[in-house]
Amino acid sequence: RVEGDKTAAGITARAADIDMTGLDTPLEDVEAALAVDPEEWRRELPLITEWLEFCGPKVPAEVHAEFAALKERLG
Repeated sequence: RVEGDKTAAGITARAADIDMTGLDTPLEDVEAALAVDPEEWRRELPLITEWLEFCGPKVPAEVHAEFAALKERLG
């Protein structure tokens, strides 16, 4: 188990902690992939809302709670 970085989207892995043995991927690319852009996430919120509404009652309450927490963290 490794530590992660707290972000608006939750806790993300640190690129330096990922075993990339055998991968031909620069560390900088992994860091970019793990980066969280709060503004980008804010723009996604309406699409996530739409998806959850489309899925309807089959979405567990815990997912809705996590989404509400995400919206709160993003402001």
